[in-house]
Amino acid sequence: MTKKPVNDIETKYIRQIQHQQTEVALIKAQLDAAERERDRYKARFDAMATLVDAVIGSLRPFGFSRNRFVTTIRRAAQAIPDHGPEALQHTVLFEGSTRILKAQPPGSVRP
Repeated sequence: MTKKPVNDIETKYIRQIQHQQTEVALIKAQLDAAERERDRYKARFDAMATLVDAVIGSLRPFGFSRNRFVTTIRRAAQAIPDHGPEALQHTVLFEGSTRILKAQPPGSVRP
């Protein structure tokens, strides 16, 4: 213990403030991570909604219009930015459209 009790009290409060600042920094980091994750999920949801809309818009009375589907996906992809969390939509659109276009029609014979 030092000779000045005021110094001990100041040191105690300085340590408390430093501890609180550390906790605030950790909470901010967790908040930023949660916001980035939310943005990724929103981008994935938007891309899946675009895929579903494209499939529904491509259905015709006698089948599926591949050309209309591809045109709709291309237009949607052009409207999506290339950077940031929304760029994830490009990957989802590509993988989803590839899966849809490579699917075998019902009743076809697989090799």
